[in-house]
Amino acid sequence: MEEVKEEKFGSRNSLLEPILIKNNIDFIANIWVVTCRQSINNNKDSRYLVIIEGTFSNVYENILKQINPNISVINVSFDEARKSISVFNIKTGKKGVLTYSKFKNRIIELTECKYLDSFALGSKESTPLSRFFRENMGKGFALTDIDFYLTEKRLFLEEKNFIKNDVGYIGIGQCISFKEIISDIFPDIPLLILCTNEADYYIGDFKNVDCRNSEIIKGWGKMVPVKVKKTTKSILINLLKN
Repeated sequence: MEEVKEEKFGSRNSLLEPILIKNNIDFIANIWVVTCRQSINNNKDSRYLVIIEGTFSNVYENILKQINPNISVINVSFDEARKSISVFNIKTGKKGVLTYSKFKNRIIELTECKYLDSFALGSKESTPLSRFFRENMGKGFALTDIDFYLTEKRLFLEEKNFIKNDVGYIGIGQCISFKEIISDIFPDIPLLILCTNEADYYIGDFKNVDCRNSEIIKGWGKMVPVKVKKTTKSILINLLKN
């Protein structure tokens, strides 16, 4: 796994979310994937852990049916003041409250991974799960989320705000993670990349992206181009609804 350039989760203001809400397009978010480095564990049935952060409800049942049945799925809720986590194993039905250290060890156990010492300070703008990972899980793991899952259309949407000469871009680390996640965990769910630039909208299909085709962009690092097509807001809404 190439070195992943960390993204400050939760720091971007979404232009897409209000559009989805206003047009009654059902979606879910807060779905994360923990990935153990391939050099430690290359078994696609054990190196991943799917985590749903926050309140769990039956709206998630749609996507649960799409997940590789060999992969563990848990729901977590953080109490950062007490440094404890309420954990619900969705497949086994087991529940419990864990300390940060016990939760860390449980993740290592479920993914058959190893802890590699490293530390990064979590952003206040990030979610509790993202902060926990950056500050506690070291560099043996990657933590990835895809912005939206549309429950009626059964597709993922990733929103980006980097457009250069009508070409969208995605970070190399995130590109590699997405390729692994879609292939190994959600093989039947398409992923669309939506790039926004002020009032302009560009959309592309992630299946056409080649993560090996990267370039260095000043201020951003190693990025992968995404072929996108410019569209209008009304056409985009119609595409996502029908």
